[in-house]
Amino acid sequence: MKKKTKIVTAVILILTVLFVPIPSDIVKDGGTRFYTALTYKAAKWKVMIGVDYVYDKTSIYWFPDNFKTYDELWKLETQGK
Repeated sequence: MKKKTKIVTAVILILTVLFVPIPSDIVKDGGTRFYTALTYKAAKWKVMIGVDYVYDKTSIYWFPDNFKTYDELWKLETQGK
């Protein structure tokens, strides 16, 4: 029974490390925020385009796109993936 408990605990710990996001960046383009985990990156886009338009969207980028820079992700976002 102890072995089963250790296995379950190890699996929960590994899944937590892989999937729990950590706030990583705030970009001064209008307030874009990035949250990063080992397997994905979540972006809460808030980009001021022009005077009266704000691009406001939440996107998730799975591995290997989670290692891309802000500029590369913005290019993906504006091209429609």
